[in-house]
Amino acid sequence: MPDMCLALQVTSPRKFEIIEIPVPEPAADEVLIEIHACATCTNWEIQTWRGTDIFDRPGHPIYPQNPGSPGHEAAGIVTAVGADVTGLAVGDKVAILGSMRGPENDAHAQYVTRPEDQIAKLRPDTDLLRAAPLEMGLCAVRSVELEPDLPGMTVGVVGLGPAGILHLQVTRALGAARVIGVDPLPARREAAAPFADLVVDSADAQSLLEEGADVVFECSGHPSGMGFGLGWTRTVLREFAVPSGPVQWAKWEWMRGVAIVPYHWRGDNPANCLRKAAKLFEAGQIDTSPLISEVLPYSRYDEGLELLASQQALKIVYQGWA
Repeated sequence: MPDMCLALQVTSPRKFEIIEIPVPEPAADEVLIEIHACATCTNWEIQTWRGTDIFDRPGHPIYPQNPGSPGHEAAGIVTAVGADVTGLAVGDKVAILGSMRGPENDAHAQYVTRPEDQIAKLRPDTDLLRAAPLEMGLCAVRSVELEPDLPGMTVGVVGLGPAGILHLQVTRALGAARVIGVDPLPARREAAAPFADLVVDSADAQSLLEEGADVVFECSGHPSGMGFGLGWTRTVLREFAVPSGPVQWAKWEWMRGVAIVPYHWRGDNPANCLRKAAKLFEAGQIDTSPLISEVLPYSRYDEGLELLASQQALKIVYQGWA
């Protein structure tokens, strides 16, 4: 095992370096993982790259970012195990959660440690590149499971980026009768089409307001998408995306009894949801392939972020350091 490894460090807005850091030592309940692929969390990563904070926190982002940050959607192979680990072994393929013990152990790095209970064990034949976005899959599972009456429903999804496409797949897997997606971008509608009963251009979606949907998952964060979702849903707008601006919840929504419910990490334990997402992935009910627009080495990190920022890519997976 080497003493040092490589990691990405965002040093200031639109600037990065590849640095050496010590290989982390796993605690008794942890495993050491060699990262084989790490996917971008699109909105978070773009905001950090631009120098803005996804949650509008004063004084953030802080530069230089911790080594490995903001990477948290990753898959790899266990290379060492702590003394108390019983369910994982060296050589196991795994998908991981973002670091729950601090951002100093984020996943844009060659090696990370994770507690055994923050990991989903994968089959030996798993393609780790395709498994990297499963942390986003867990978010979609957790989001959809908050809707208790999903089976048999007509479900709307606004915004067909990575989160929206995963919501289409998870709602269908968990029993929705009909799934409809809305987005203004042709490339995103094309990527989403295999997973929906109907995909509609936002400009042509007014007829959906008359038909209505039992529940709408809003995955764009844009005020116009949120407003459309409020008009479309019969019951609740489940706001998954971090809002990028205010939305008007007015008398008509009040009269109809429509509620806005934010995602905000409610529901089942995230590690349980990661394992549920992994099972759906292995059963073929989650397909991450359409989310992965480019596979790039970390030496081209900036190129990948600019593709995301210009909406030319859904997700970038980083693999290799050349």
